[in-house]
Amino acid sequence: MELFRISAGNFFQALNLIKQYLAQLMIAAVLCGLGLVYFSEGFNTPRQVLIFIVVVMVIYPVMINIKFEEVFSHFKEPRPVFCSLGVNFLLSPFIALLLGKIFLGERAELFAAFILISLIPTSAMSVAWTAFSGARMSTALYLVPINIAVSAFIGLPFIFPLFVGKVVSVSTVSMIKNILMVFLVPAILGGFTRRWIVKLKDEEYFQKKVKPNLGAVSATGILVLIFLVMCLKRNILLLNHPALVFVIAVPVILYYAAIYAITISWAKLLIRRKVMPGEKAVVIIYTSVARHINISMAIVLSAFSLEKSSTMVLLLIIAYIVQVSSLAVFAQRFGPGLAAQS
Repeated sequence: MELFRISAGNFFQALNLIKQYLAQLMIAAVLCGLGLVYFSEGFNTPRQVLIFIVVVMVIYPVMINIKFEEVFSHFKEPRPVFCSLGVNFLLSPFIALLLGKIFLGERAELFAAFILISLIPTSAMSVAWTAFSGARMSTALYLVPINIAVSAFIGLPFIFPLFVGKVVSVSTVSMIKNILMVFLVPAILGGFTRRWIVKLKDEEYFQKKVKPNLGAVSATGILVLIFLVMCLKRNILLLNHPALVFVIAVPVILYYAAIYAITISWAKLLIRRKVMPGEKAVVIIYTSVARHINISMAIVLSAFSLEKSSTMVLLLIIAYIVQVSSLAVFAQRFGPGLAAQS
């Protein structure tokens, strides 16, 4: 039994290393996958296998951590909620729509992926950088599930088809079906799993032993998924058109720059007008800049064909790399200072 505990500990240590260096490992996974395509023409992983990986390894662990049942109880503190939702579901998709039409208007699948990430805000990064900056953790912990719930039941089934319906075939009904498969089912199972673990052990065990490792499991699933998607035979098109990376990078970088500019200005205004203290206002920045790339990948792989999804996943990977690096710089240099203002 002791040997098993040591082995399990080493296993989760390895997974947490993957989580820590996920951005670098994602680049390596892309290069390895494309290298396999270049030297051996790659292979075609069945779509059902990819969806299984994304639901079980990527989304399900995330959902174990989220307490959706507590969402409505936090509307008693409405200012951070509506400030966050306003940025994420009014300004964010409008910015993506504008940049997408300018830079990606002739590439329908990339345009769709770009709009998609603009409608799926927040992630574990929102909470992690909130803690790092000394901001109000309780604010982050209820803004994350609220934003994800609005994304699942309003953003994806209604706003997304409205924005991309003229360039790709996406209906509200098909989006609802995919949300049920990759969002609602894992959310329900995740809630039951969390309660079962707490009942079997206790809340302290879940918080200290289980919760810290769930993000690492999800990160490992993302890495496996990226490698398999990049190994698809049709990615020979990416090798023949390497400039596609720059085509994607320009609007993605401009999108994140615009979100930073808007949310930082908004947070400073809220602090200056005494609407809310810095420890709450800065959380709006983290819950707006951080996009839930995991859920975005799940929607891409379930709602679109493999012929379209590989280039869409490439956009999500580039977005993740920009997101991680920019949040690290912001949280270290500017976040603590803003959070300390009153």
